[in-house]
Amino acid sequence: MALFIQKPVFWNTLHYLAPSGFIGTSGYPKVTGYGHEEWNNSPRMLLTRGKQRYRVFHTEGLGAAPLEENAGQTFIFMTASHDGVQQLVGIAGNAICLSPDNYRSQREEIAQELSLHALWKDAWKIQNVQKQHQNNQRLFLKDWEKDLHWIPNWVCPDDFFWWLDEPVTLNSQAITGKSKLLGMFSSYTELDLPTVGRLLDSIPANQRQEKWMRLADAVQCAPTEPLATEDMFDGSEPVTSVLARVNARRGQGKFREDLMRVWGGACAVTGMGCHEVLRASHVKPWAESTAKQRLDTHNGLLLSANLDALFDKGLITFEDSGKMQISERLNAKHRKALGLPRPLRFVPKELAPYLKYHRDNVFQR
Repeated sequence: MALFIQKPVFWNTLHYLAPSGFIGTSGYPKVTGYGHEEWNNSPRMLLTRGKQRYRVFHTEGLGAAPLEENAGQTFIFMTASHDGVQQLVGIAGNAICLSPDNYRSQREEIAQELSLHALWKDAWKIQNVQKQHQNNQRLFLKDWEKDLHWIPNWVCPDDFFWWLDEPVTLNSQAITGKSKLLGMFSSYTELDLPTVGRLLDSIPANQRQEKWMRLADAVQCAPTEPLATEDMFDGSEPVTSVLARVNARRGQGKFREDLMRVWGGACAVTGMGCHEVLRASHVKPWAESTAKQRLDTHNGLLLSANLDALFDKGLITFEDSGKMQISERLNAKHRKALGLPRPLRFVPKELAPYLKYHRDNVFQR
């Protein structure tokens, strides 16, 4: 199932655009005078692949968290503790962690592509950084170059990366039932779905803009099972390719958002607009589609969960006119209980070839 994580990060007073000089009391920031996460909101952290945009960011490690089986379906809620409060500062959804050793080459390639080496000047401006390195720039640069590849140890689609305009002070008792959230950089807390809901609801209404709605929708529609073995990420394939494939295969990301626009955010059959139970379903099955077809909005229907299950199993299909056909495997009692048949609300012309494939190859007559 999707992994939801509360992860402490180092506090920053410059909106995480560059190190701000806050004094660390533990971990890497105490030793070096800065934290790698202090660039998380920098425009430098934007990675582009054609028309696709991705964000790289940093947190300290997550130890034994089940990251590989949740690659591309991990949600990170980054919190910072300072001055007696704990605040939510950023959220990343549908993310992949690059911390394991076999992803080091990808971290290094991303750091080089984004010219992250040049960020050393931001850190060296900080008086405490100079102090921690005995005012020796050569010593600092030696350590900087050794650790540079750790800056981009997470990647997620840019559409699912939200750095809050204003940090949100959290009431841990109301969210988790505990007096305080975890504050250690080296640790993490795994969250369940109700806790994630309360965390999202803690963000004031005037800050709930497009990214909040997109992340809230993604959380509610997140997978309930780990990745299939064939989708596991082993570091041999570019991380951005894995993200595009994993999200499209399960009907998430841009594929889902495009279908939401086509169908007005409502089921293609019933018109129901409850996003939590809407599924982005491929018409021509994923396994049978080309790479282009897998991401083609016209190869999709936005269906409520019960209709999605029926369509996926070939128990219902649709004619080019939109009329529903029902498999004989669904008897009259089943049909009555489900309120079927019901037609598509409309049929985009580009959908017809995919519907034909479904009728000919998936539908159980």
